[in-house]
Amino acid sequence: MALILVIDDQSSIRTILAMVLKDLGHEVKLAQDGQKGIELLNGPNEFDLVITDINMPNKDGNEVARYIRSSHKSKMPVIAITGFPEEAELKLFNSTIIKPFKLEILRETVARFVNSSFPEQVACLQRSWRSHTL
Repeated sequence: MALILVIDDQSSIRTILAMVLKDLGHEVKLAQDGQKGIELLNGPNEFDLVITDINMPNKDGNEVARYIRSSHKSKMPVIAITGFPEEAELKLFNSTIIKPFKLEILRETVARFVNSSFPEQVACLQRSWRSHTL
């Protein structure tokens, strides 16, 4: 499965995203702001996907995406999650999810960028997520 970096300043959002992504079989690393996210990107991990909030202290999600796009990791998919889509520099992101969102939207968006080797688990989770909104 994929190694996914989740960057969000709200601990409850980080926790829920990590739980959902781990349930799908992914490994997840967490950062509470863009600066910490960039530090993790510069570490030994080879991330397959980054999911980042836009409006955060220190460095925001746009700065994270700009950093990725100007690095040797420029082809890495980056998904923005935001309650303020007008603040996102859309050209920097492969996809944008607008808060609040159904967890099914998260699953579908992540699946577009990483392969799932657990289709029956995904189908089971998909059925249970349909009515849940984050």
